[in-house]
Amino acid sequence: MPMTASDQRFDPGSTLAGGEAAEQRGDYVQAAAAYAHAAEDPDPAVAAEALYRLGRVEWRQGRYERAVQWYEKTRMAARAGGRRDLEARAENGIGAVHYSRGEYAQARASYQVAMERTDDPVLIGQIMLNLGVIANIEGNLENALWHYLRARALFRDNGNRGGEALALHNLGMVYADRQEWEAAGDAYEQCLGLCEYQGNRPMIAKVLLNQAEVFVARMEFARAVRNCEISMSISVDVGDEVERGEAYRWMGYAYRMAGDHDAAERALTEAAQVAQRFRVKLLEAEASRELWEVKRARGDADAGRWRERALALFRDLGAQREVDALESQGAEGA
Repeated sequence: MPMTASDQRFDPGSTLAGGEAAEQRGDYVQAAAAYAHAAEDPDPAVAAEALYRLGRVEWRQGRYERAVQWYEKTRMAARAGGRRDLEARAENGIGAVHYSRGEYAQARASYQVAMERTDDPVLIGQIMLNLGVIANIEGNLENALWHYLRARALFRDNGNRGGEALALHNLGMVYADRQEWEAAGDAYEQCLGLCEYQGNRPMIAKVLLNQAEVFVARMEFARAVRNCEISMSISVDVGDEVERGEAYRWMGYAYRMAGDHDAAERALTEAAQVAQRFRVKLLEAEASRELWEVKRARGDADAGRWRERALALFRDLGAQREVDALESQGAEGA
C-alpha cells in the first residue's frame, strides 16, 4: 500500500526527543508514555506538540478513532495558541486517518486545509506525498509520479531523510505498477538504506513487503516469502497489527504466484480478518481479490463471492483501475 506522511522532525525538548527516538525505533508504548508526560507541560507549545505526537503514534498503530481524538485536541490547542503550523500538521494527520479508511474526498479536503495553513516546505512535501498516494490508488499513475517526485525533491533539498525515504518507497510502488522492475528495485534499495541509517524499523517492515513484489516478478518466490516473514516479525514486535495483515497479504500473493494455493489461502484469510477488524478497506479489497484468484484456480464453489466482495470494496474506494481489471475478467471462475 502507498504510504502517507506524518511529521518526522526532531524536537530539542528532552521528553519529546525521548519519545521521538522511541517512536522511530517502533517502541510505541514508550513513545506514548513520553508524549503523555509532555502533554502535561505548562508550556502550551510543548503540550500541543505532545498532543499531536500522541495522535501520530495512535495512527501508526491503526487506532484511528483515538488518533482523530488527539488530532482534534491538537487543532484546538494550536488555534488557541496561534500555532498555524501545528494546526496544519494536525489537519494533515486527520487527512491520513481519512485516507486509511478509504475516505478520499475527506482526506483531500483535510490536506487542502493543511496546505493553506503552512509555508513549511517539508510539510508541503508531506502533503504532496499524501495526494500522490490517493492518485496512485485511483489509478492515475502519472499524477502520482509527479507528486512523489516533487515530494522527494522537497525532502531531499531540506535534509529530511525520513520524508525522502517515504517518497522513494512510493516511487518504487509506481514503478512496480508500471512493471519497471529495475527502477522499482533501485528505489526500494535506496529507501532501505535511508531507513537502516535512521533505525526506522516500522518503515523497514513496509519496504520489505513491497520489495517482495519485485522478487515475485523475478520469480524469486522464496526471497519474497522471506521478506514477508521478516516484515511480519518486526510488525509483531512493534505492535502494528495492520502492518502484520499487510505482510500476510503479500505472503499470500507470493505463495499464489509460486503455485502453493493452500499456503496462499491461509495467509490471505488472515489478512482479510485483520482488515475487517481494523476497518482497512484497501487491505480487505486486495486480500479478497487474491482469495478469488486462489479459489478460482482450484475451482472452489465459493470463488465468486470473493470477486464480488473485492469489486464492492474497490468501487467504494474509487479504485477504478482495479474495478476495470476485475470487470474485464467477467464472471470467469465465479
